[in-house]
Amino acid sequence: MTKFNCFLENAEMLNDKFNIVPLLYGSLGLEVLTNTSLNVDDIDILIPQVFVTGDKWKEFKSFLESHGYTLIDEHEHTFCKDDVDYSYASIDGLKEFADIDVCDIEIRNISGTKFMLLSLAQYLKVYQKSSLDGYRMNVKEKQDNQKIEFIKKKLYSVIKLKVTELSMLTTLFNYKDVNEMITENTRDIENGVIDIFALFDGKKIIGEVRAKYVSDDERFAEKGKRAYLYAFRIHENYQGKGLGSYLLENVLTMLKENGYSEFTVGVEDDNARARYMYEKNGFKEPIARIKESYQGDSYEYDLLLRR
Repeated sequence: MTKFNCFLENAEMLNDKFNIVPLLYGSLGLEVLTNTSLNVDDIDILIPQVFVTGDKWKEFKSFLESHGYTLIDEHEHTFCKDDVDYSYASIDGLKEFADIDVCDIEIRNISGTKFMLLSLAQYLKVYQKSSLDGYRMNVKEKQDNQKIEFIKKKLYSVIKLKVTELSMLTTLFNYKDVNEMITENTRDIENGVIDIFALFDGKKIIGEVRAKYVSDDERFAEKGKRAYLYAFRIHENYQGKGLGSYLLENVLTMLKENGYSEFTVGVEDDNARARYMYEKNGFKEPIARIKESYQGDSYEYDLLLRR
């Protein structure tokens, strides 16, 4: 019997005896959601708190034991049956922990057995929050980070924009002259001077970064060797989720596959968030102080190099 079938058997009992619609949590839930084998060790289930730490815990415990489940860790509310571990926790704290409302979680029905399953976006919230927990940082940080990257790959895609798609960029930046932006970037893309890489949530563009391959100033870019990354933006509704680093890492991988080994970025003095992200991703060598203007706005920044 697969672990998911074991869960369904358990969920059917909870439906019938306690009118509980359990949430299939943890790696098994993610495995079921994505139809991807994740080498699940145990089954994590969230149920109302009253059955875990409240008045109905003893009744819940006795019921499971009468059906062949053995309590092996009362602190973790973990039972074992047929060499499969079932760990129960409260669903009531999910809102406070990961800002997920129970009423927003999908309820599935398989042959009359009801259970809840998080969406990919909800799973991302859970694992990003879990990765900040002291215990998990020491014990399961690598596993959590792997799952976060796995979920991001399922949720978000990085695509090189075509010139016919340039108007989409107006949702990320308020251009004073949209036609000028489209004309300039169309010319540069068609001449092989730049590429624009966009981050998508489904069909919605939520971020961009541009790679410049040719420059009069070789501190910025040198064809086939050094690429200058600029116009780095993540939509305000998606900031704080690690998506800037995700986009950057994907673009760097694509560029390295095309032979580029050096990369530059510009970062302004007052953009601490961007500077931190760039430095975390290897842009630590300042090589120039640059002054520029675009569509009437002047600005100054440091040019950082990653070799």
